[in-house]
Amino acid sequence: MAIEDLKFLDLTDNEIRVYLAILKNGKLTGTKIKQITSIANSRVYSAIDSLISKGIIIYEKHQKGRLYAAINPEILKELMKERMEKIEKTIPILKELQSNEKTETESAVFEGLQGFRTALIKLANECPIGETIHIIGFSNQNYKNEKLAAILNTVNKISMKRKHKFKMILDDEENKFFEKRKKEGLSEIRFMGNNFKSPAAIDIFQDYVYILLWDENPYAFIIKNKNIAEGFKIYFNFLWNMAKK
Repeated sequence: MAIEDLKFLDLTDNEIRVYLAILKNGKLTGTKIKQITSIANSRVYSAIDSLISKGIIIYEKHQKGRLYAAINPEILKELMKERMEKIEKTIPILKELQSNEKTETESAVFEGLQGFRTALIKLANECPIGETIHIIGFSNQNYKNEKLAAILNTVNKISMKRKHKFKMILDDEENKFFEKRKKEGLSEIRFMGNNFKSPAAIDIFQDYVYILLWDENPYAFIIKNKNIAEGFKIYFNFLWNMAKK
């Protein structure tokens, strides 16, 4: 019989060689098994110990040491049956642990003023009515472009109609954006202090993350992925708990 024929028993090559040697020759000492199989000393005893633990061979004490014997091959059926029963019991548990949701990632890049405007309008329109948007705001020094301010005013009107709420983290109360949000009365705002510098704003809602780079040639990166969004929400909450009211 070839070694390959017994690999279904989940045995290594050395274990199969040891098992076949004992099966063919009857009771054998470890030294004799090593001679027959030509397996190195440390490896042959490792294979023997493994076969004993799996219940495939047994041993009896002899005046010259141990004599190893193979179990009746019919018992292998019972061992395989027990293994299958354990597998059958384990599968439902593993299925419970397995997530049925396939997390897919969608992403898009919007460049330039018009692209940036499109991205923000998309955010305002796709964010569900009454939803809270978590925002890590840009630093005050990055809020320079009046064209971007005009875009924000347009987007804010959509958000107001859709009754969006905002939890926002800014650097300090001197941030020009703070005055606008304060007048709207829709935002809960906390401050990290003037040492906090953020070259981008990060808006998070549901499975979406919007990364907004405020510059003369602005960019908007949109990522839709449940796990990524959850990670950003954890980051937001970490900063929120550090920030001051």
